[in-house]
Amino acid sequence: MNIKQRIIGITVVCLSIVMTGCVNPDGSPNNTASGALLGGAIGALAGAAAGGRYHGGQDMLIGAAIGVAAGAIAGAVMDRINADQQAKLRESSPHTLQTIQHNDQVAQQPAAPPPAGGQPEPPAEAPTPLRVEDIKALTAAGVKPEAIINAIKESKVSGYSAADIQAAQQATPPVDSSVIAFMQNPAA
Repeated sequence: MNIKQRIIGITVVCLSIVMTGCVNPDGSPNNTASGALLGGAIGALAGAAAGGRYHGGQDMLIGAAIGVAAGAIAGAVMDRINADQQAKLRESSPHTLQTIQHNDQVAQQPAAPPPAGGQPEPPAEAPTPLRVEDIKALTAAGVKPEAIINAIKESKVSGYSAADIQAAQQATPPVDSSVIAFMQNPAA
């Protein structure tokens, strides 16, 4: 097996590990570890390619080391941002944080298989609908619009009233227009 085949094999294994994602013991994503793995894989590939036939192995190791360090730093920053957002929510709107955590747990529950010839079993717990106050709290905590939309989807809200949408439009800080558009048409 030549060096290029080894590099490709190592890269495929590393990327498959990264694609599954690293998690903390509580089930939350660990971006530091995922970043280190992804950075190491990309760095190894880049180092091997740059080193060519004669220095590929050495440069692969150097690239992997640099990639691990850079990826871990980037992931740690992402973890810190997530921790800061949770701290802001815990302080300003503990109800919203509890709702989000509850809905995350409900979404991770495996679906119960239907009994033979019967209807599927409803989930043991239903998600808690996300209120406009929750959306405003998430916005104030700096949560990205895409994450807020995902939280709305996860909460299984069937729709918001015109008064709810008006309250979101007048919020300070302003709720992102993509979130408001989704609130107006959650089936889209």
